Amino acid sequence: MKRLSIVGMFFFLCSGLLFGQESAQHEQDSLQYAIVVMLNDVRNNPASFIPAIDRYRLHVRSFTKNVPALETAVKEIKARLRKERPLPVLNMQGALQFAAMDHATDITTSGVMGHIGSDSSDPLIRVNRYGLISSLGEAITYGNNTPELIIAAFLVDEGTPGRGHRENLLNPIYSLVGVAVGSHAVFGRTCVIVLGAP
Repeated sequence: MKRLSIVGMFFFLCSGLLFGQESAQHEQDSLQYAIVVMLNDVRNNPASFIPAIDRYRLHVRSFTKNVPALETAVKEIKARLRKERPLPVLNMQGALQFAAMDHATDITTSGVMGHIGSDSSDPLIRVNRYGLISSLGEAITYGNNTPELIIAAFLVDEGTPGRGHRENLLNPIYSLVGVAVGSHAVFGRTCVIVLGAP
């Protein structure tokens, strides 16, 4: 009888662990999907995202080290969103999704930051492992936990020279996307978006 209860306890614990892993995976998949939906909403109706930019500004202003840079970037993106025309819908694409997942996993496990992986791979190398894309761009953010904050961080892009993340997300040539989230040991939630054209 005692042996039976130990075996039962073992299976109970294992099923709990598996359920926890499935639940975490479901949460991650849901977040990735919500990010794609929000990004497509922005591309479909750019001006509709201006209130989210204002909320992002208030959120970041409390801890940013360079308020003038933030204010400049916010002013730029609000002006851009007001005049931006609707952009093509982004469809999930396998090679881009796998490349985004690879880099998000690398960030989580190795702590690497930026567009170069711990294996020295760049976005093109990662995508080419799974397929060929004629044009691509990659955007990465750290420390933002909701789809709104993630997309707003990419669009404001106050810390990136040339606003490369903003330009990638609002580039009309892109019609394909892959999105993956992970967790950096120091900076928390990370999001990798890889955009491409067929």
